[in-house]
Amino acid sequence: MEHLHADGDGPTPVPKKPYVSQPPNAQKQQPRATFKRRASLLCPSSSPDSPSADPITNGTSDSQDTINDVKPAHVAPAAALSLARVCGPSRSKCGYCGGKRMNVLELDDGHNTVLSIPKENNNSASTNRSTQNGKSIDQIDATKTSKSYGLLFDSLPYDTYEDLINHGWRRSGKHLYRPHNLESCCPALSIRLDSSKFASRSNPQKSKLADDAANSVLVGGSKSQRRVGRNLLLALNEYNSKCLPAEDDSVNASNLANIQLDSSDAKKATKQATCSTDERHHLKKKSRRFSPCRGNDQTMSVPAALEIREFDRASLQEFESTEQHFLHEMAKLIYKELTKQAIATASNNTEKFDKPKWAWWNDSESDEIPKWCTFKLVPQGGFIKASTVACAAASGRSRGALGKLELARAVIDRLKENANTYLQSNKSSRIRQVTEVTVHEKSGHVHIILDFSGIILPTAPSAAGKNISAQQQQPQNAANDKADPIQEMISRYGKVDQQFNPNATVPLTDKSVPRFLTVRSTPVYESSLQPEVHRLFCLYQSKTHGDFNPFADLDDSSSFRDEVHEYNYYKQKNLPGFLDIDVAYRHLDENRRDRIKTSYVIFYKFLCETPVPTAAAESNPICASNEDGYDIGIPFGTYHQQYLLSTSKDAFDGPLVAVGVLDVLPHCISSVYAFYDPIFSARLELGKYTALREIEWVRRASKYRTELKYYYLGYYIHSCRKMTYKAEYKPSELLCPVTSKWVDFETAKEVLEERSPDRHCCALVDMPHSAEGEASAAARKQSCVDKMALDIGTIAEESQVVRVEMLNGQGRELVDPVVTEFVNEVGVDMCSRFVIKLA
Repeated sequence: MEHLHADGDGPTPVPKKPYVSQPPNAQKQQPRATFKRRASLLCPSSSPDSPSADPITNGTSDSQDTINDVKPAHVAPAAALSLARVCGPSRSKCGYCGGKRMNVLELDDGHNTVLSIPKENNNSASTNRSTQNGKSIDQIDATKTSKSYGLLFDSLPYDTYEDLINHGWRRSGKHLYRPHNLESCCPALSIRLDSSKFASRSNPQKSKLADDAANSVLVGGSKSQRRVGRNLLLALNEYNSKCLPAEDDSVNASNLANIQLDSSDAKKATKQATCSTDERHHLKKKSRRFSPCRGNDQTMSVPAALEIREFDRASLQEFESTEQHFLHEMAKLIYKELTKQAIATASNNTEKFDKPKWAWWNDSESDEIPKWCTFKLVPQGGFIKASTVACAAASGRSRGALGKLELARAVIDRLKENANTYLQSNKSSRIRQVTEVTVHEKSGHVHIILDFSGIILPTAPSAAGKNISAQQQQPQNAANDKADPIQEMISRYGKVDQQFNPNATVPLTDKSVPRFLTVRSTPVYESSLQPEVHRLFCLYQSKTHGDFNPFADLDDSSSFRDEVHEYNYYKQKNLPGFLDIDVAYRHLDENRRDRIKTSYVIFYKFLCETPVPTAAAESNPICASNEDGYDIGIPFGTYHQQYLLSTSKDAFDGPLVAVGVLDVLPHCISSVYAFYDPIFSARLELGKYTALREIEWVRRASKYRTELKYYYLGYYIHSCRKMTYKAEYKPSELLCPVTSKWVDFETAKEVLEERSPDRHCCALVDMPHSAEGEASAAARKQSCVDKMALDIGTIAEESQVVRVEMLNGQGRELVDPVVTEFVNEVGVDMCSRFVIKLA
């Protein structure tokens, strides 16, 4: 499956088992073609058993070629061929919509394959074949709405791998797959970013930073993207200010963490470091550092009888989880009211109502609420303020046709009518009442003030405005310490490390030790030997995707002995970078180790195995090896970019908070996956930060690698809101699923919405058609099929390579469908670089 880079995630296509050796007790799959009598499938004059015959040249050479020596007629003599094990096409359940968009596969918009969906037994897991318009097509159900084609590679040259990426391929371990977008419910289009055009810091003068520790943390991008790096830097600065001994409180802020912002931010950081706790909280609130709502509503009043008290992020998360249904219903009400107002405005502007281009609504009923209609929460006195930007967003989407204040007034009327009525009917809600609904006159943001029981306890104000006593202030300070994301991360990491790594010597819970964000690019087969990387992966998968976490407290009575055979099989193969779980966790009981082994195999196959070779260090043309914490001097290969909270800016000895999996290639960086501590990321948005820092890595490295230019983000899925965030990194390009041409994102988006508004998949570039051109392309494709190199050797035998044209009628009948399909998927321009392995 193709997991989200930052946030999320997405489905991972499960690869078919290749036609190679399988682990013991594994269910074997029938190969696409059978070669039990391989010699009988060759023409008599080209039989490899003949002492004078060459399987490639039909007897004109004295020696048989190896795989890397095979040179089909349409390949340059110096070309080295890569062995491709064919997995073939497969269908699976869509990890983005879960099969809910299955109905779009039956829609004929002139651009996609129309598939037949059984009407009687939609829950059947089988995939049948039927015929429509003379063509054989898949007959699918809700568990088979996503289709892809897969190949397995042990090794790939850099240029070949880059060309595959530019044709829409992605990898999961050694398994490369290409979605069949025209036959899938959620088409996945490759997206990339030209790093040289990516927006950097807006003010060049303010970007001249005095300290390299700040340079290594801050990132470029839009205003909101730059704020992600600034928030992380300020969090480090605030934590380090607490690490100073009492006698050193007057130390200059630049010595707290060797962190310097621009001129304005440096003043804020210095003031925060030397002021009292209450003053620092006031500055934090004023700077809106972690505030999820940016509105500054002057019209909203807080009752004077209530004391303003702070509660931590965990309390907000508790409220959001317990009142999720209320927030969803209010967001749904807002969305319906905005849609109603928009349709009324659009119908009044035209005699005959036509759906405007800016319309955000669909004709079909759906419970899905767009992200811009949801709420963001912030404490407001003794209450909780739920804010939404829906009215301003709707006005912007309509290009000014809708007034944001007019929309806001209509929304407020609806909320006043329905909010308290809903609360009275829903006895399970802990919201006492909606006390006030207001609009910010400048921004158009709508604010709902909620009186919520169970978290905030209103108290009478202190007499004559006196400060609260030390006994009253102590719990508040404890809450502030608990809310510190870095301190919480270090404490929690220390407990986990003590349980699973009792020999650790790093002072993880020492508050007197300052922390720095350090990043290192570790070769993948070195990172896979570090147990903390696997533990972080399991935590992320468990919290984000609900996967099994072997390090959590589970029922020890369950046995995993039957599931560790695959781990033992891989261990016997002496694979590079394969961790010995029995040694790393020797202090744990056998059952717990078996759980970890089962999970580790998944982790290793998904994010550690790679077909990308690591280049020798001396082959790297870069002179600079490190620039402000960016190790841009690493050679080509696959890396785990590790983010740590270390004890110095040059060390890598702290808790691991995030890992980005990257393929460093001559012309691009391909982001394979990213995982991070989800609790720590709730405050500091590590998913976005890792992507922004990887883009900055490309920009910096391109100064020395003149050919390095692009950053590949994976797949953009227009129908899935969780995957559209990738378009926020501008200016980006989408890959046309028909022509494999890169198209500017804004242009491609308009084409998708105009030509394929429901399926979101069509040709993004017009392609000329002619009978002569199609005949020429068909002839060229058939020539490629005839010249394809085919390895028909068994696993026990050495490679036995022939060309398809050497096969007799029986052999051609077996392999032609598979080879033709391979040529169609890879393309006639690239198929000559491979040797196909079928069994």
